[in-house]
Amino acid sequence: MPKDSMFYATLEEAIDAAREEFLANNPDSDEESANVEQLNIQKYVLQDGELTTAPPVQKTLPEKPGYLFRLTLGLHPDIGGNRTTELDIPASEEALAAAQEQLGTLNWENTVVLNYDGILPNATFFTDLPAELEAFNEFTKAVQDMPFPEKQLPKLKALLKQFEVQDIETAMGLTEHLDDYVLTPEISSPQETAIDQLHFMTDDHSVELLLSHVNLYAYGCDLIREDNAVLSPYGLLHRADYQPMLSPMQETQKMEMKMK
Repeated sequence: MPKDSMFYATLEEAIDAAREEFLANNPDSDEESANVEQLNIQKYVLQDGELTTAPPVQKTLPEKPGYLFRLTLGLHPDIGGNRTTELDIPASEEALAAAQEQLGTLNWENTVVLNYDGILPNATFFTDLPAELEAFNEFTKAVQDMPFPEKQLPKLKALLKQFEVQDIETAMGLTEHLDDYVLTPEISSPQETAIDQLHFMTDDHSVELLLSHVNLYAYGCDLIREDNAVLSPYGLLHRADYQPMLSPMQETQKMEMKMK
């Protein structure tokens, strides 16, 4: 704290002290003309209670759950009963059968999903659960077996969102073609796209000199368009061969056209 700062218990005491200093430094002014607006009370700190040390900030991240996907299942309200069960996916055939037995149902009839938690937050958008639970289980196995999941999982999320996937078959197909796409999580804007390209073209010092002379936004937009790329919520996404990114349905139609 600066040496000339002082503690006061009330605002009135701080204002009185500031007024006294103001009058001492301005002998031509009288006490009535010394308005609060004229007083410098920034250095008068009001202390309310004892000074305490701020608690340390927790630097540890929460632990990852021991599952990839978890469903809380129950019976339809029209059926009655309050039986529920939690099912971690992917699950074995035995675990699936045990969940159905606990609910007293067969082939997931009259079963509803009460809660969903998973590494793909939009999985419920493209899966009709629990009717497609077996198919979803196979999909989650494919997700679990992905090599380098720290890189492939964000790419899968970006593709699911880019193509607005609404069925489990298309989602499964994307897991088999992840290597056809490139995701750069470090790039999230046209400006970053432009800077990344400049670093690719020349040395760091030259890039620093160029930055103030280049319209980074316009240059980045042109690069994104030239590469048939998109800026997804997960980073810059494009095909590995830089061809237009067609949806799985469009790719199928393109193949059919070639076969005719």
